[in-house]
Amino acid sequence: MKQGIRRSLYGMVALSAGVVLTACSTTASSTASSGSATSGLSSSATIFAAASLTNVAEDLAEAFKEYNPDAELIFNFAGSSALVRQISEGAPSDLFISADTANMDDALALPEFADSRSEVITTNKLVLVTADGNPGEISELADVSDSLVAICAPEVPCGTITHEALDYAHIELGTSTEEANVADVATKISTGAVDAGFVYQTDAQSLAQTQDNTVIELEGIDANDYPMALTTSGNSNEVAQAFADFLTSDRAKNILASYGFGTV
Repeated sequence: MKQGIRRSLYGMVALSAGVVLTACSTTASSTASSGSATSGLSSSATIFAAASLTNVAEDLAEAFKEYNPDAELIFNFAGSSALVRQISEGAPSDLFISADTANMDDALALPEFADSRSEVITTNKLVLVTADGNPGEISELADVSDSLVAICAPEVPCGTITHEALDYAHIELGTSTEEANVADVATKISTGAVDAGFVYQTDAQSLAQTQDNTVIELEGIDANDYPMALTTSGNSNEVAQAFADFLTSDRAKNILASYGFGTV
């Protein structure tokens, strides 16, 4: 196992992508932006993050690590709605990053977020991506009616937006497979288990590193915001507060942009 990474202790199955990244923090976003080191923190924080942030999280943690090498970030990745449910059921979390505002609104209504406010840190946009080599010969959105397509469950942001795009274009899916989150859809695409899938542009960028995928832009939808909010425990956790500050820094924004995320 890679040094500095271990499994989370909570919900091993639910947290199949949940890992602990030995990370760091800075006490102010201005410090993170400038790149000057601090004396460091020596505690930990649990970050519940949308599945679409899985790929970028390690780079964010490594950059964060430069300022506080003794601090630890425990990541739990899942669909945003699943994360809200886990928090409502008592799962320990210090910072929640959602892939949309709707699930963040649901989170802020929980007692675990009393007196908390959300802040948008980045954006992303849904696209249709074919499997390697485009075996289904998909050239436009209408072709999904005759193809095997992977989509997210309707309660998670990528699923909600998928149906918005289909409704806008007055297109019905043919044969589809429904996945728990966008990371699972991306896996279906990468393994060739489906002809295409609806994922974010960040996933499309990641797939393109090793595959020849066709990317089809979707009309009638906007880029979705990614808000973050500290829980009540996070509001008293220096590492969580510092990481939240870091996510608004120029350093973090540049890392997010390198993965295809939008800037705010």
